[in-house]
Order: sequence, then C-alpha cells, then structure tokens
Amino acid sequence: MSRPPVVAVVGAPNVGKSSLVNRIIGRRQAVVSGEPGTTRDRGYNPAEWAGREFVLVDTGGMEPAAKVGLQSLVTLQAAVAVDEADVIVHVVDSRVGPTEADAAIARELRRAPGRVVLAVNKLDNPSDDTERYGFYSLGEGEPHPISALHGIGVGDLLDEVISLLPDSEAEQEDGVPRLAIVGRPNVGKSTLLNRLVDAERAVVSEVAGTTTDAVAGEVEVGTNGETQRYLVLDTAGVGRAARKTRGVPYYSSLRTAEAIRRSEVSLLLMDAVDGLVAGDLRIARQIEDSGSSCGVLINKSDLVSQERVREIQGHLLARMTDLKPPALSISALTGAGVEKVLPLATRLHTAYNLRISTHEVADFVNEVVGRNAPPKGVKIRYATQTGSAPPRFTLFANRPKDLPDSYLRYVENSLRERYDLWGVSVRIRVKSSR
Repeated sequence: MSRPPVVAVVGAPNVGKSSLVNRIIGRRQAVVSGEPGTTRDRGYNPAEWAGREFVLVDTGGMEPAAKVGLQSLVTLQAAVAVDEADVIVHVVDSRVGPTEADAAIARELRRAPGRVVLAVNKLDNPSDDTERYGFYSLGEGEPHPISALHGIGVGDLLDEVISLLPDSEAEQEDGVPRLAIVGRPNVGKSTLLNRLVDAERAVVSEVAGTTTDAVAGEVEVGTNGETQRYLVLDTAGVGRAARKTRGVPYYSSLRTAEAIRRSEVSLLLMDAVDGLVAGDLRIARQIEDSGSSCGVLINKSDLVSQERVREIQGHLLARMTDLKPPALSISALTGAGVEKVLPLATRLHTAYNLRISTHEVADFVNEVVGRNAPPKGVKIRYATQTGSAPPRFTLFANRPKDLPDSYLRYVENSLRERYDLWGVSVRIRVKSSR
C-alpha cells in the first residue's frame, strides 16, 4: 500500500513556519501570531505541488536547549515530526541572521533520516537576497530565499522539496498492513488485544516495536476464502490532559498519534457506560486528519441495555458526520461480538485501498448527476479516481468554483453508498474542464 510522503516544516520559534504552511496548503489552517511558540502541536495537512501529493507537518518552535516546561514538549513534538519525515524544511529568519538556536537545530537535523532543505524566510525584496548567504554557515547546503507572507520563492522551494521525495509507490516496509487499537484510558484496549490474539490463535511472530509503533503481534483473519494478516498496534490511552503533561502520559499520546498515522485501519474503542465523550471525538478527529480508515467499537456493551447501545450509535451518526464510521457493540471481557472485529477491519482495509476503473467512476457520477443536477449553469463533464489509501476523486466541471460544498457532499455520500466507503476519508476535488 502506498502512503503519501511526509514533509516537516521546522525551525526556531517565530521564524514564519506556520505562514509557510498556510502559503503551501492555500488556506489559513495554522495559527499565525507574532508571539513565539503559538504553534504547539503538530498539524498534518494534505498538500500537493506539481502533481505530487504529500503530507505537510506544521510544528512548534524548536529549542534544543530546553529541558523542562512547555517548550521542551513543543521541541519533542517537532523532533517526532523530524523522525518520520522524508524531507525536512528548516525555516530561518533572514532579519535576525543565523542564531545559536538555528545552529543547534541544524546539528540535530544532521542525525535525521530525511533530506533537509534550508528556507531563509522574510526576504520580501526579490531583487536583494544577499542576507541569505550568511546561512551557508549552518552547513545545510543552498539557502533558498523565500517570503512566506508574500509567496516569493515558495514555488522554487517546493520544486526542490518534491525532487527529494521518495517514490510515491513505496510499499510498507514489511508488506503487512497495520491495525491500530486506540481510545481513552481504561476503555479496554489491552483486554481486546488479548482477546483478539488468543481467540484467533494466529500470532505468527512476536514483532519488536519501533520507536513509534507499539506492535503487539500479528493476527490473521479469513474472509471469502482469502486470508489477511495485520500487525496489531496496542496503544496507551490518550487522556484529556496528555498534551499538557510530561513523562509517560505525554509520550503515550505521541505514540498513539504515530500509530494512527502509520495505520491503514484504526479501531476507536469507546466505553458504552460513559457513552460518546469529547475525548472520543478528539481521537476520531486525529484518525480523520491522518487519512486512516476508522471503525468504532462500543465496548462494555454487556453492562448497558440495548436501548443505550442504540442511543450511542445515534450519537455516532450525529457527531461523526465526516467519516461516518461503522460501529460494533462488543464486550472485550466476555468476548461477545469480538469475532466481528477483524472482519470489520478487513472491510475497512478493502474500502481504504479501493480502486475503481475510470469508465466505471465516470458512468456512476453521470448517474448521480442525473438524479440530482448541480446548480444551474454548472456542468460536470467528467470524473475519475485519482488515488487510493484513502480514495481520492476528481470532478471536471465548467465552473468548478460554483459547485457548493453541499453538492460535493452529495456526490461523496453517493460514492459511500455505492462502494461501502463508510469510515473512510473520501476526498473529492474539482478542476476546470476548460
């Protein structure tokens, strides 16, 4: 399965990282402020340049000397982004020149697995970029002059970035898809993991975890005469205050975020007694932002009435309107319903990697348009699938800007109904047919 490459934007506080991210993704996603340290958490954003798709990661300011306090946690977040990135854009501020913080970050980046591109920001006069030359001292090669605020030089910077991206068809390192079991603390994740492994009796091998994957082992499930194996990732619970704490809770939240991002399928385990709470929705949002497919497991259903389970399922439909994940009621403790978990994972994995022929997509979208025409004067002339994992589609219309979001949601829901894409991020964009 191909995964989009990752580009991390890092640097000292207040050098313009979020402004650059906003410029690249074309919308005001990251918070921009003159106050250093405004961005504290990594933000994952789908991006594209010259036909190459990648994940752009915005990070908080790095201060390698910070050992305690909030800034040390921000630096840790950025360090995690660096470790997973294929290309790292190191942003520096031309107005203050090379600083000790820049030099310390450059030293850290020399140990990073990804390629480093140096971006000298706030060079607002394209006819005078002499201030960039002092940054050769960082030892990171050519200092690329840019103005994130005005967009100057950003295109040339992105040309360099995509030239360094790995082959987009690179496979998972071991060829086995990953299944993450995630949720708040004490919802029964480890109990479910043990039940899955013991019930299936299909632990092929004990696989050592990496720094980001808490791999518990392999399971396999047979459906329709075929066998599918999964690496199951067990993660510590993500508590409400995890990002504000130090030590084990904070590291656990990082590991969970990485497990979600690296998994094709994420199963969100929630507590039937507690019902759907804000913490569940935060994790669901993480899953959606990562592009992973999502299923919901309502655990401890043996402790509540069926009416309560139906009520929770109604809340899921009302609150998780973007992913529309399928849900199962289970009891990890007694084993009730657990036999349906891995078949659900396989169903989500199949939908996540769905490929449809261009002819079939075009015919189906024509059928959808025939049932409910777009606004007057707008013609959808053609449709095709432009990617998978998750499925991505492109519509070609004569007036793409006049297609409202409500109509695109109608097309998206029609695709979900037809191809069983519940729990998968269906991404649709519109291009001009002229």
